[in-house]
Amino acid sequence: MKLGQIDIGELKAIPGIELGDEKEVFAFYGLASFNAQCAEKALVNFAMAYKLLDESILSQEHWLDIYNNLNSNTFGRLLGQVKQRVDLPDELIEHLNESLAKRNWLAHDFFYDYAVHLRDEHGRIEMINELQNLITLFQIADKAVENLSEKVWSSFGITNEWLQKEMEVQYEEYLAERNA
Repeated sequence: MKLGQIDIGELKAIPGIELGDEKEVFAFYGLASFNAQCAEKALVNFAMAYKLLDESILSQEHWLDIYNNLNSNTFGRLLGQVKQRVDLPDELIEHLNESLAKRNWLAHDFFYDYAVHLRDEHGRIEMINELQNLITLFQIADKAVENLSEKVWSSFGITNEWLQKEMEVQYEEYLAERNA
């Protein structure tokens, strides 16, 4: 799949509707929120990579200060910082602007706007369909930004293989702590 000229690969499959009950609406809301957060954290990592290009040798403390500062920003502020710093393709800017607007709507107004829809199966299915569309929107934003980030991070020696190994190490640490 592509967003403009950016090859984003395949998206994760989105589950289908099973029952159309309230629990399923909340489950899809959670999945949409999860994907919105993934897109937001992709922007954090992208902004971090470009911020590091401006810095010389960093201590771990300075690195964490920069990251924590970026991580405390909202999606909108991160997007503004990235747009000021990087010449992004128009298709990506448009998609990220839409993702920002939809993320804010999801977080602040989704249930208000769909309040009466929860009362019947048809309304709940309509809500789930909207959430499925949002999941796709956020997945595309996440993958597109990650694709651009990979190019910058590779200049620091951080590759997908390195990230996978680091994730495995963290997972093993998690399992060790959980089983202790």
